[in-house]
Amino acid sequence: MFSLEQRQELLHRPLMGLYPQFIQRFFLPLYYGLRGRHYARYRRLLEHSQWWSREELLAFQWSELSPLLDHVFAHVPYYRQKYQAAGIQRGDIRDLADFARLPVLTREEIRAHREELRAVNVAQLLPHATGGSSGAPTRFYITRDSYDWRTAATHRAYSWSGVGLGQLTLYLWGAPIGTPPRWKLAKVHAFNALQRQEIVSTFSQSPALWQRIYEWQRRHRPALIVGYVSSLEAYAEYLAAHALTPPPPRAVISAAEPLPAATRRRIEASLAAPVFNTYGSREFMSIAAECSAHSGLHLHAENLVVESALPAAAGASDILVTDLHNYGMPFLRYAIGDLGVLDDAPCECGRGLPRIGAIEGRALEVLRTPDGRVVPGEIFPHLMKEFPEIREFQARQLALDHIVISAVLDQPLSAAHRELMESELHKVFGAGLRIDLERVDTIPPLASGKRRVTIGMGG
Repeated sequence: MFSLEQRQELLHRPLMGLYPQFIQRFFLPLYYGLRGRHYARYRRLLEHSQWWSREELLAFQWSELSPLLDHVFAHVPYYRQKYQAAGIQRGDIRDLADFARLPVLTREEIRAHREELRAVNVAQLLPHATGGSSGAPTRFYITRDSYDWRTAATHRAYSWSGVGLGQLTLYLWGAPIGTPPRWKLAKVHAFNALQRQEIVSTFSQSPALWQRIYEWQRRHRPALIVGYVSSLEAYAEYLAAHALTPPPPRAVISAAEPLPAATRRRIEASLAAPVFNTYGSREFMSIAAECSAHSGLHLHAENLVVESALPAAAGASDILVTDLHNYGMPFLRYAIGDLGVLDDAPCECGRGLPRIGAIEGRALEVLRTPDGRVVPGEIFPHLMKEFPEIREFQARQLALDHIVISAVLDQPLSAAHRELMESELHKVFGAGLRIDLERVDTIPPLASGKRRVTIGMGG
């Protein structure tokens, strides 16, 4: 759809105004600085380090990984026992090649040994959970410092689209679960308003929703549109079907789901803007993102060590991720559940950051409502992470007004959580939806070993 020359021309239009400069150079550094946080320092480093050579990046990774390993062997009980059982001592790990000998960390280990994976000398931790895109939510902890690294990496990834913080951005996104307190909602709304972010939930899709988004886009002319792949594709299809041509944004960022080439072409054709794909997870936030060359996704090598279980010549293999800065609950060589191929060859953009090719993650089926709306399967991972009783799940739509949720439970779902689950699904599917929660001992995987998290009618 867009040649490299056209993409470069779009990216270098002089659109940066005074307000985006205020947000990036004053407001966010002040906001985090007053709270004793280091976001601004990490953001400055990442802007500089993306141009380092591969050798400089590898040296930086080891300079961050070495003290993390000292910390893990001294203060994280589960790793100490696991590595001792494998016959590995701290002195055996002298470089990144030695690091690759450490046993892989699995989701099952995190679920079974979460508290033993916490560092005994780190007090203040933030609880988090994955959305369970594989059908099994994972609960973990991070530190505020690692959150600052993640935020800085995410903002850098988005900047590769040519649109900076403070430029009007439309998000075709999810919705908060439950009813947050008014003060919290007011804080979120104020923060979004300052950053000029308009967030629209696309968990309940209909022609009326897409028409409303189209009219908002035509009226406000956002510089950037960010969304789930399935939401962007559905919006693009609506525009094409109704011959609507909104004013083009400068770029589109796709997230959360695989981006097939045909889907990219449909989105670019309808929105008349290049798509920049991203790859991330709840465990690490942004892992990789496309630059203007659109030849693989650059990894945030200053914050993460990303490995493939097999050499690139063997094709796609399990992706292993190490967070260099989460000292509260370190993730070392974590099997994230996706497959991919790493690429260390230089990129024509000039960045030294390594890349990852196509990621083979989970594609979630869409569901439907009695009144004809489409609901992306992403709603279930988004919702199920809120319920610690659920170890694994699978949602099946048997009829337009009937959904069965099979769940492996560590303990019975509380009445409050059952009520929250039903109220959130009724918001999207309608009050007449019948929801059956079926407690099971196991959810069989497909022959490939993966799980189907959502199954639409006829699936």
